Amino acid sequence: MTAQILSNNCHEEVSPLRLIKSELKVFNVRYLKTLDLIMVTGWSITDDAWIKYCQMMADIELHLKRNEVLKIYFRLEIMNTSSAGYLFKIIKRLNRAHAEGKAIKIFWSCSSADYGNEMVETGLDIAGMCDFKFQITEA
Repeated sequence: MTAQILSNNCHEEVSPLRLIKSELKVFNVRYLKTLDLIMVTGWSITDDAWIKYCQMMADIELHLKRNEVLKIYFRLEIMNTSSAGYLFKIIKRLNRAHAEGKAIKIFWSCSSADYGNEMVETGLDIAGMCDFKFQITEA
């Protein structure tokens, strides 16, 4: 799948929620069932990140059993190699769901102003593994 890089903000499409800049240094995973949305934000380097990724995978499994659509919004400021491993497992599961006919879309929002192009490049790398829609937005 080729990533779509946009310079405009995709917040309107994924959620009416807005992120506060101070929330970005905390790692959060929120499952918004009624919106068919999982939001992953902040610094994915915390000691409890593995717990949150495991819960995210459980939420994905449960959601896909009951629903046909899933959107995941990533706004990671920084991540480590452990997080990349969890994302790889999640992408593999989402590829299977897409092959089963589920509508999957990832929104990858990042700011090159704060950390250079690393998170944009990470998004491009992850998009290369995806068989479904993957949109990169520079915030």
